[in-house]
Amino acid sequence: MTDVVLASMPFGPLFTPSLGLTLLQAGLNRSGISSRLHYFTLPFAEITGASFYSSIASEGDPFTTALAGEWIFSGALAPQTPREARAYVDEVLECDRRDPFVQRLFRARDRVEGFLDRCLQTILRGRPKIVGLTSVFQQHAASLSLARRIKLADPAVTIVVGGANCEGAMGAETVRQFSFVDAVVSGEADVVFPELVGRILRGEPFSDLIGVRTATSVAAEFALGRFANAAPISNLDALPCPDYTAYVEQFRATRFHRDWEMAILFETSRGCWWGEKAHCTFCGLNGTSMAYRSKSPARALGEVTSLARRHPHADLEAVDNILDMKYFDEFLPALAKEKLRVGIFYETKSSLTKAQLRMLSAAGVREIQPGIESLDDSILKLMRKGVTALQNIQLLKWCAEFGIAPQWNLLSGFPGERPEAYTAMMRLVPLLTHLPPPHLSPIRLDRFSPYYTASAAFGLKDVRPAAAYRHIYRLPEDVLANLAYYFDFAYADNRVPDTYVDPFSGKIDTWKRTAWRSALFFADTGEHLVVCDFRSVARRRLTVLSGLDRTIYLNCDAVADVSQLTGVAVSIYGAAISAAAVEQSLDQRVADGHLIRQGSRCLALAIPLNATYSPPSHVVDAFYRMIARIGVRGPRHRILIPAARLQARRWRRHDRCVARVHRISRRRTVENRPLRASHFAVTSSGDVVFRKFVPH
Repeated sequence: MTDVVLASMPFGPLFTPSLGLTLLQAGLNRSGISSRLHYFTLPFAEITGASFYSSIASEGDPFTTALAGEWIFSGALAPQTPREARAYVDEVLECDRRDPFVQRLFRARDRVEGFLDRCLQTILRGRPKIVGLTSVFQQHAASLSLARRIKLADPAVTIVVGGANCEGAMGAETVRQFSFVDAVVSGEADVVFPELVGRILRGEPFSDLIGVRTATSVAAEFALGRFANAAPISNLDALPCPDYTAYVEQFRATRFHRDWEMAILFETSRGCWWGEKAHCTFCGLNGTSMAYRSKSPARALGEVTSLARRHPHADLEAVDNILDMKYFDEFLPALAKEKLRVGIFYETKSSLTKAQLRMLSAAGVREIQPGIESLDDSILKLMRKGVTALQNIQLLKWCAEFGIAPQWNLLSGFPGERPEAYTAMMRLVPLLTHLPPPHLSPIRLDRFSPYYTASAAFGLKDVRPAAAYRHIYRLPEDVLANLAYYFDFAYADNRVPDTYVDPFSGKIDTWKRTAWRSALFFADTGEHLVVCDFRSVARRRLTVLSGLDRTIYLNCDAVADVSQLTGVAVSIYGAAISAAAVEQSLDQRVADGHLIRQGSRCLALAIPLNATYSPPSHVVDAFYRMIARIGVRGPRHRILIPAARLQARRWRRHDRCVARVHRISRRRTVENRPLRASHFAVTSSGDVVFRKFVPH
């Protein structure tokens, strides 16, 4: 017999364990309560296929607000006619019913009943007294469907549901509408859940626990319109270290372990320190628990190193909404000394300095999700991001330099945004194709975001639950308004963002298509900079900068003001350097597309060749082929490119090499021959010498 069974249902994350359930299980163990944890995500993905499952479970459009995962289980929660099922496809997905994806949705839906029966048998085999179900993202319908079956099979079992989908009014409406749910936990459950379980096992009442909702307690909350959360934990060091043994065992029992790697989750903070200062207008994360808390550097280091050694073949992903900036003082330097052979993911602000990104790279952080969201200053102000567009571009450039992959979104459709902002970004995007492209999507209206809580003040109207909810629950609109996390809306000024965003979307698509063969980098020889441009907008492939031009460009590595650059130039070259000379140098770099200038602020775009950055292999291959055609062979595998040829128009004849190189690289690549700054030299007459020429 098992006191408590915890379960994660589809469409929870597939190849990552549940940190929340793992911590709850550890909390029960501390209290001497037996428990078992089941990941029913894995067997359902074996039924549907991992790629199909992941396409629904991932937090990305178009399936996020379409709630395809919830719809798959909706028929098991409440019977639906075939006509009602087809209405979802027609009205929400707006797809042809013969679409392969739609057909897979229906096939997955047909397998739900048998799958739930197997889940029921697995749970009842342990004869638990309590079943706890987590509900985040698109897990609500599946969790409720299983809860309904458990209650029908054994009414003595107490059903408890918690997670992000149960916070505030959402949890209160869940327990009010679905009588087979005995209790819902709202907010952080680390402290209250073991107390709740203990009371249930002892046969004591539990409706008075703050943050625990029952059918008898929610009436008063609805009457007052206030929904209390469980008390958040203040000292994160008091949390147990996660033990993912249950997930690892179940993952290895599937066929996925042969072809897929799991990612291990860890947590070093909760809440959002930026949201405490200025809540981003579109963000609904953290619900009503914005207060920022973080683990001590020593505890964070011990947890991360322990997980890395216990799971040496898995990457580590922080669930933190934002990285604690104090970690740059102790935690990250200490982590760098550990030299863990794993990749680490963190969410960060986009205003990081170059030294901070260097530290992240040294600590093993290989992927970040920075809060970029736009490349226009006016839109960033509407979001309350506290950064500028140039800072965002600066971050992308430095990420490339230090080998950090930024996963970032570019959002559109903000109330009050100017259509002209997208015209300006359309001119900007072709200059950035050597940097990682974004995922472009319209804004969502999420519960708990300022856009939701003060929609009219922000210029939004007709706020209503997302259309998919009507096809999942078949409940009145006012009930759906309490259950929903995602909402549809209209603009008070009746704008239609698609009219001005669609052309910009085409530019983003081009960026995604060409990023693999685009590069803008430079080699610093000490007296000269050799700037190599392999973007489609390049005016020339090689540009040599020296003297004032080199100084100005190097000092634009971070966003710099023109007055600041003039001061640097005067300090080096004396009063003979005028502001006009600095302006002339900047104008030429802007004309070449090597530098962006917005007002008096400037940012260089080229990435320096160094130990952590070399251009994509396709670009390196194209580089070798092009210098072979225009250069003059020299001794000791060197090639000289005369200064006169750098400006030659016939240089453009070889641009097609870049487009063809993907075919060539199938036969021969140069991935093991990266470019380095030491390979370049410049003669006194301005000729470029490449010291490591390898003929094809």
